[in-house]
Amino acid sequence: MPTIEITGPGLAITPALRAHVVERLQHALLGVHTNPVHVRVAFTDVNGPKGGLDVRCAIDVSIPQSPPLHTEEFAVRGINAFDRSAAAITRQIAQQLERRQQSARRPKKYYAAKRLQ
Repeated sequence: MPTIEITGPGLAITPALRAHVVERLQHALLGVHTNPVHVRVAFTDVNGPKGGLDVRCAIDVSIPQSPPLHTEEFAVRGINAFDRSAAAITRQIAQQLERRQQSARRPKKYYAAKRLQ
C-alpha cells in the first residue's frame, strides 16, 4: 500500500478531495509491486486571493529502484488541477512499468553468451 501525503498550506483540503486523491492515486499505482511507494501531493495557491488560474497541484512519486516522477499543473480549482496532474503522473507510471517489463523480457548479454557456450 502506498504512503500518500497530501499538503495544502493556506488551502482547505476537503474530505471529498482527499478521498478523490487517494482513490485516483491508488488506481494509478495498481501495477507497482515494490514497496515502499511514497506519493506526495501538494496544493498551493500561487496568486493568493487575487483569483485567476492560481491553484497548483504538484505530485511526486517515489518508487524504489526507479527514478522519481514529478508533475505539476495549474487550474482555477484544486480538483481540476489534481485531475490534470494525476492524468500526467498515471501516464508516467504506465510508461515506467512498460519500460521495466520490456527490459525484463530481453536476456542480458552475459546470460545469452553463457547459453551459447
